[in-house]
Amino acid sequence: MSQDRAAGGRMGDSSLLRRLNLAAALGAFLESESLTLRELRAIVGVSRPTAEDLLAELLTEGRVEETTPPRKPSSARGAGRPARYFRFRAESGYVAGLDIGAHKAMAVVSDLRGNTLATHRVELDPELPGPDRVQAAVDVARTSWAQARLGADDITGIACGVTGLLSAAEGVHDVREGPVGSGLAPYSLPGFTELDVTGELSEGLGRPVTVANDVKLAALAEHWKGAAREHRDIVYMFAGHRAGAGVLIDGQVHQGRHGAAGEIGALPMLGWEAAVDRLHARGAALAAEQGAGPGREGELVIASAARQDPESLAVLIEFAEVLARGAAVLALAVDPEVVVLGGGMSRGGAIIAEPFRRELAKLTLVPIEVLSSTMGADSVALGAARMALDTVLAELLAVPGS
Repeated sequence: MSQDRAAGGRMGDSSLLRRLNLAAALGAFLESESLTLRELRAIVGVSRPTAEDLLAELLTEGRVEETTPPRKPSSARGAGRPARYFRFRAESGYVAGLDIGAHKAMAVVSDLRGNTLATHRVELDPELPGPDRVQAAVDVARTSWAQARLGADDITGIACGVTGLLSAAEGVHDVREGPVGSGLAPYSLPGFTELDVTGELSEGLGRPVTVANDVKLAALAEHWKGAAREHRDIVYMFAGHRAGAGVLIDGQVHQGRHGAAGEIGALPMLGWEAAVDRLHARGAALAAEQGAGPGREGELVIASAARQDPESLAVLIEFAEVLARGAAVLALAVDPEVVVLGGGMSRGGAIIAEPFRRELAKLTLVPIEVLSSTMGADSVALGAARMALDTVLAELLAVPGS
């Protein structure tokens, strides 16, 4: 409610009203490329003097600055003094997204409009001890900041995607710690169950870090900048060195009560673990034949299948069909607009996508569009940056006492 409208009605604390109006004004700038004072006044619903005061405060805080007017055809230009335009300063803060996986550590830095300023990645040994893996992620993040000419004090939010971890309301837990069942054996990074990952990252980077499940962050990235930009309800299937899934409802990651939403790989009857093991075994055999290094198993199987190798084709088709059965379980539960096939294996194209589509169509009640990811290897780090950005923007727009 605006300060002006409240003055004659039921109202309260003028300080609270001002904070509400200020948050509304900042929100208006976040939603627009640029605004004039007249446009700001109309959106917030205040008098001209109040709009001027709000604009002045945002200018003083460095959240807003004057900018050049948008280009208009000469016929649309009116007579008289041209209006002044103002924009949100995307460079008034920066966020970082990290990805810690079995084979890599990666960092992305973006401004508060989500524009990527720098990325940095290093390859890691899958057997690297937990503390060394965390330190590698710290080093990667700091290198990316330096590339963007930023320091820790410039970074206003950091999030990190980690394999095998879940973000829950009461903290970050490995899925084996429950309470999500017993006897589970999920994929997890070496030594991470003995580490305070959040604490170690926060100490190493000198800023608070939020840690979340990597597949869920990849799903968020796909909705933000990938194939699912035009969709709100999404089932995301990750097919890489392991299989995983995430669900977005109304554009937001659905975590569930314990952060375990989408963890259907824990169901033995789906056969995900066995299918992944067979895929890795075939990839390892091809790597041994070709003298290739670790971490390329999926790539080698895809290449072999493209050459019509029967064994590789059979392994890939089985993997795709097993993954589709998991997608069908989630699709029947949440009735999404689309299913997105992501992760490294999604780059196999029709060899993976077609058997996945066929199997999904057999098991669902209505046709569901299947999209292949456009994000590539950056998806988890970008999703982490989006999570950090959402947190920072929510804090900027929060009104204490409202």
